[in-house]
Order: sequence, then structure tokens, then C-alpha cells
Amino acid sequence: MSDNNQQPRNPNLGDLANLPSDLLSGDVVKQALNMSSKFAGEFEIRYQTALDLVVDKLKFIDRSYQLEHDVKLIDSLQHRIKTLESIMEKIQRKGLIKQPAEIRNKIRDIAGVRVITKFLTDIETVHQLIKDQPDIEIVQEKDYIRYPKPNGYQSLHLIVEVPIYLSTGTERIPVEIQIRTIAMNFWASLEHELNYKKDVDNKEQLRDDLRRKADDITKLDVEMDQIRQKLRK
Repeated sequence: MSDNNQQPRNPNLGDLANLPSDLLSGDVVKQALNMSSKFAGEFEIRYQTALDLVVDKLKFIDRSYQLEHDVKLIDSLQHRIKTLESIMEKIQRKGLIKQPAEIRNKIRDIAGVRVITKFLTDIETVHQLIKDQPDIEIVQEKDYIRYPKPNGYQSLHLIVEVPIYLSTGTERIPVEIQIRTIAMNFWASLEHELNYKKDVDNKEQLRDDLRRKADDITKLDVEMDQIRQKLRK
């Protein structure tokens, strides 16, 4: 801890100020991305192949860990490819630039995997085992567990790149991996429902309630880890 009592710098903030502010129309976005007719073809297959590779690798990590330690590391996996509509909405919302290659560089979560663990310390174990994979490169990390979002959201977000092999050569495709505990995922599911549900009474009060419950979840995860450690001594 520093002597001047300054808060540690949050590495998740990034250089968001440099993003352009102009929004794109749906037609311009379609033309820029060149995905209106190709999304189900060459564009999607790249991300689906990369996603399948990451999911298979995570299953392998879990099976290997279980064979060595006689306990499952990963409770469950969830995965998806963003729809064209969702990609377009994000481009418009964030005001991203128009060049297709740049848009693809900015939207790094087209393919996504969510890893659910039972215990808090298992998150770092999964993180380390992903780092150890020679064909997976972690290119970005956002630690919303050490630095929760203001609304209370907690999760470890990784952007990884994996190679896929095409007739034209090798391409490295980004995949987002979110790692969180069951309790964090339960909280995030409810918070997501609150955000997208309309005509909810006392919405701001519910947001405050959820923020307080995020603190309770942190305490619960820590206590459950401590109990497990005592059981396994």
C-alpha cells in the first residue's frame, strides 16, 4: 500500500476516450462489415472454428485436472456466437470506425465462452492452465474480481487468440473467455434480467439492492473457499 493512500489504478478502464463518437446506420454497418450475405459463411465459420477449439481445450483442461486431483475444476461451460444483429447494435452503440478490419479488431467478443467454477480460487487455477496452453495466447485481461464494476459485477475476462488453418493460410481469431463462480454467475443473470426488462417498478432501488448483494457474494465465495481448504487438509 502506498504512503499517499491513492487507490490502485484500475487496468480495466483502457483508452476509451479515443473511440470515435459518430454512430453508423444499419446499412452502412452491413456494407462496412461485408457480412449481410457472408455472415453465415466465411465470417461465421472462422469464429465457430475458433470457439470449438477453445471449448475443446477447456474440456481437456478440466478432464486432465480431474484425473490428477480427483475433483472437477469447471462446474459448467456456456458458449455462443454473437448474432449479426447483436454485432451491429454494438458497433452503433460504441460508435466504432467504419473500416471492416478495424471493426473486427475492436469487437473481440464475437465468439464467447463462459467458464463457471464452484470456488473462487478455481478461477485463478483455470486462468493459469489457459496460460500454459501453447496454442492459446492471452492478449487481454480484465479483472472484474479484483476491480468490480461500479454496479457490483464480478468476473475475470480474457481475450485469447487461437490459430485456425485455412487454404489461404493461418489466421488468429479472438475468443472471449469469462471465468466466474456459480454465485457470481447467479448474480450476473439477475442483473442482466433487470437491465433488459422494461416497466420494472423501483428499478433504481433494485439496482442498489443488487449492488449490496454483490458484496455478500464476495464474502460467501471467500468463506466457501476457506471451508473447502479445511476439508482438504
